[in-house]
Amino acid sequence: MVTFVARLLSAIALIISFYLISGCDSGGSTGPGTGPNGDDLVLSQCEVVEIDNMMHVRWTANRATQGTFRYGQSALVQMTNDPDFEVEHEIILVGLVFDVNYIYRLTVNDQLGNTAECEGDFRTPVKATPEPYISNLQVTDITEEQATVSWITDELATTILYYGEGNTGDSIVISSFDFEHEVTLNGLNSATDYSIRPEAVDLDGLRGIGTETSFTTATLLRLWFDDKTIAVGETSDVAIHLEGAVDLGALQYRLQFEDTLNTHSGNGAVKILDLRYGPFTAPDIAPLFFQEIRNSQRYVENEMAWTMYYNGNTRIGTAANGGGTIAILTIRGIKAGALPSEFDEDVTFGLDMFSVQRACSLRTGIITVTQ
Repeated sequence: MVTFVARLLSAIALIISFYLISGCDSGGSTGPGTGPNGDDLVLSQCEVVEIDNMMHVRWTANRATQGTFRYGQSALVQMTNDPDFEVEHEIILVGLVFDVNYIYRLTVNDQLGNTAECEGDFRTPVKATPEPYISNLQVTDITEEQATVSWITDELATTILYYGEGNTGDSIVISSFDFEHEVTLNGLNSATDYSIRPEAVDLDGLRGIGTETSFTTATLLRLWFDDKTIAVGETSDVAIHLEGAVDLGALQYRLQFEDTLNTHSGNGAVKILDLRYGPFTAPDIAPLFFQEIRNSQRYVENEMAWTMYYNGNTRIGTAANGGGTIAILTIRGIKAGALPSEFDEDVTFGLDMFSVQRACSLRTGIITVTQ
């Protein structure tokens, strides 16, 4: 799995399809430094703005940067950072005092070590409500049976999340006090709509209630091939199918055949001759297609990755949509009888466009070899 993920991430860097939407604001000062084309590192946007009662730090540069944001009421004694190299960044500040002035300095650097800076000041808003105010509600890492829900409160508060299928009858409570809240929901049903509503209780016992929203768990991937009958000495193709692959980033599977050639079980045997692209993994939509045939160990392994689509720096989908034939397996019958086979669950899995693992429902047809 580690090898596959590393190979996948390398492939993604090569097959990314960028649809860039550019936009910038004025502001910010630049420091020295030139890029690979001799251009200076420039901050086209550098600002601290209030959004939904929270202060957001935003910056945009002419190439990918990481940055450190220092701030304080009279001295730069607090700090946060974004270590990821991106062109556009946004950080939400938590734990600020209401209705006061802050000064700040943002320092960014590109991957060559060139730097740029901007500095300024901002004023925090007046507290919107006496009770905790909930904002930035997000649902991430959604799989067939799991999802992560997070939000921010404008003061220290406990974490309470109500959730359920079509209602919010279940709940999870974390009694510790924090500004940033996160709950991972486990044991969910695939392809199901869930409602969620966050709540928070502050140190004075005041309860804040967030907006109720919903999300849908991922559809379970289904991987299978149909029954096949061939004669000894005959060569034939077996189509391997996939369903539920909406915005699937990559897939790996191993099809394992039982060792029947050297036994007296009466079961059949085949030789694996080839594995090639199916229509759903054509080279223009799935540039990565790796196959390994091991007749000595009676398995074939297949790895594939679909083209990623971007809007600016945000992944918005992949070329995998729905399902179809992902591969054509060519086999030759060499011993009469039924041939047991299975997909190896330990090395069969998908990754969505954010590299979150997707589970698979697996079914193998019966391959029968006749005289």
